[in-house]
Amino acid sequence: MRTVLVICESGYWHDLREGLAAIGVAFLGFDKKKPRRAEINHLVAQADFVMIRNLNVAHASVRFAKEAAKSSGTPFWIGSNFGVEKIIEKLILAFPEIKITEKSKKPKTPKKKSVQKLSGRSVRESERYYQLPKKAKNLALKSALKDFKVVEEDIDFEKMFKS
Repeated sequence: MRTVLVICESGYWHDLREGLAAIGVAFLGFDKKKPRRAEINHLVAQADFVMIRNLNVAHASVRFAKEAAKSSGTPFWIGSNFGVEKIIEKLILAFPEIKITEKSKKPKTPKKKSVQKLSGRSVRESERYYQLPKKAKNLALKSALKDFKVVEEDIDFEKMFKS
């Protein structure tokens, strides 16, 4: 049984652990704000492969794991975003003897977007009777323009521009 050390946020561990267990791979996770080199060296020694997410992870964790993997000869991969599929892909490249059945792979299901269906009548009514929110904005401008009166007359542009 192969073991994978994944250095990423702990919120992703549940999905990764389940996906790797389905193909018979053990999971080790690491996520600390202030890592110690000895901890990471110990985990890298236990792992057969190291996956490092360099996004939202302590920079020291990434550096320590990379150095430990290089010194021990453990294969590693650094990426900014990955999931179970990417880990499995990298594992197959590093260890071709790992057999994966189609049953163990989770089929990708597209995310369903909730779409509100409105009848044509309700859309037209909402457009016709739509009013702006009645919040009082620009009160200073409103009070300054309160005494201003607009007189609607025909404007004679000839008089205005004859000079």
